[in-house]
Amino acid sequence: MKNRNFFCILFFSMIMLSCSSDDSNNDPIEGPGFNATISGGTFSNYSFKLGAYEAVKGSNGNTLRITMADKNGKQITLFLNSSGGFDKGTVKQMGDVDSDKFRTYVEIKNNEPSAQYFSQSGTLKITNNREHPSNSQKSVISGEFKIVASTTDGTISITMKGSFNDLEYVK
Repeated sequence: MKNRNFFCILFFSMIMLSCSSDDSNNDPIEGPGFNATISGGTFSNYSFKLGAYEAVKGSNGNTLRITMADKNGKQITLFLNSSGGFDKGTVKQMGDVDSDKFRTYVEIKNNEPSAQYFSQSGTLKITNNREHPSNSQKSVISGEFKIVASTTDGTISITMKGSFNDLEYVK
């Protein structure tokens, strides 16, 4: 009887392992994510966690705008121009202007106290950009960044470091 129970448990364990590994291969997207650590200024070592996002390709197809908002109303927008494209490994330089006169930059908005920051320097590296596994009309993009931004009058500077994962956008 003990051997029979052992084999039944072993058999069901193998089935469960088999099913769970199949499920992970069907949809390799982990789900959208965005994390940033912002220090200095009114953010005071604030850790930004994604609440909602929108990723939109420009009407010309050469730009990409990614806007994230957290549950507290803080917002970060990444404006990426066409320089170098959007393929895996592409590094975007803050302040770069492409041939269509579009600039790559980051805008950070804090709602309380009200403050707005614009990138002064830094880079954003695209770590992955691939077709969505279940929707051929969409892509998913991931990246990492380290940016210095300041208020429009230049009196307060902050640094922002972080990453985003598997954000969907229409091609």
